[in-house]
Amino acid sequence: MSGEEFRQKVGGVVKNVDGEYTLERKSEFQHVAKTLKVLGRANPLDKHILTTGLKEIGKIVSVTGEGINDVDALRNSHVGFAMGSGVSVAKDSADMVLTNDDFESTMMAVMWGRNIYSNVRKFL
Repeated sequence: MSGEEFRQKVGGVVKNVDGEYTLERKSEFQHVAKTLKVLGRANPLDKHILTTGLKEIGKIVSVTGEGINDVDALRNSHVGFAMGSGVSVAKDSADMVLTNDDFESTMMAVMWGRNIYSNVRKFL
């Protein structure tokens, strides 16, 4: 699905009084989320809508980004991974900065994180 088609179906996001973002059309997003596999030609707003919507329906959201256009999605996700060659604003917004630009590093980070968590749990 293209970013434009996605935006037309689900609408946008609205900032509420608490400063949290919510979807304009949550029911439409839930329908689209069931079948969405790839979001092509997505702009920064599309990424922000997607992360907000997935969080609202109870999914754990991880975002990988490198540029200024990824900052909102990195901040809005549960776990944000910034690429090492990315801009400093993206690195500051992310939870973890990868030292290289290899997507496989995200999987290694998850693997090591789970290992550390498991070992800490054993001793507490």
